[in-house]
Amino acid sequence: MEVIFTDRFLDRVEKCTDYIALDDVSTAIKWARGVFEQCQKLSEQPESGRIVPEFSRPEIREVIHGNYRLVYELKTNKIYMLTIRHTRQILPDDPHKVG
Repeated sequence: MEVIFTDRFLDRVEKCTDYIALDDVSTAIKWARGVFEQCQKLSEQPESGRIVPEFSRPEIREVIHGNYRLVYELKTNKIYMLTIRHTRQILPDDPHKVG
């Protein structure tokens, strides 16, 4: 399956990486690489992530990477990476407005 990165997702990767880099640049780089590695794994096993509990919709899923939730949506032959949120953050009611 093809993985599509939304602008919101890429923006969140950048913000999270910048935040982590405040403490340790090499850790931030390693974290960001890991995010994209996780996304590539999804292309082979798109349903490997769990259904996001807040939405209870089988097409909206997430994988955990460190302390972050990588939220994605399954559509016909495509995986849309929607956003990244810290595991302590609550998601809004609409998965397409996840910032």
